Amino acid sequence: MQIGCCWFEPSQSTLSNQDNDTSWRMPGAEFAVLKLLTERRGQVMSNADLLACLPAEEANMARLVQAVDRIRFFLGSPSGKLLESVGDQGYILHVKLSPHRELLGSGPIRRMTKQQYILLISQLLLLFLLIYSVFEPSNYLPSLGELLGEQ
Repeated sequence: MQIGCCWFEPSQSTLSNQDNDTSWRMPGAEFAVLKLLTERRGQVMSNADLLACLPAEEANMARLVQAVDRIRFFLGSPSGKLLESVGDQGYILHVKLSPHRELLGSGPIRRMTKQQYILLISQLLLLFLLIYSVFEPSNYLPSLGELLGEQ
């Protein structure tokens, strides 16, 4: 089964990354999580359902989070975004990457959508118009001597 740039082979418990020609024989927890997510692809799987599929000695939330993180790491970028956390509810394995809104700027703090950028620019233009209407421009231009303090 294709998952982004990877091929998941449940019968052999392997996940093969076709971008970098690597293959991963998955440990029990990672295999169980990915198998359940692929069987119910496109549906949110609750944390309880995912914990129930883990081997009994590994059925805890920390191990589930670790398993998901390791799967995402192996899937790489951008395929790792197919495996999404849904709040505190659980996880979903998307069928394909959804086109995200185009973001402007760089870094996690300075990212904004085109709509937010246009709104910001229009607000700045309105602010300049308001300032210009409140303060009348002066026709008086001081001479160089006046600026230097000479009389």
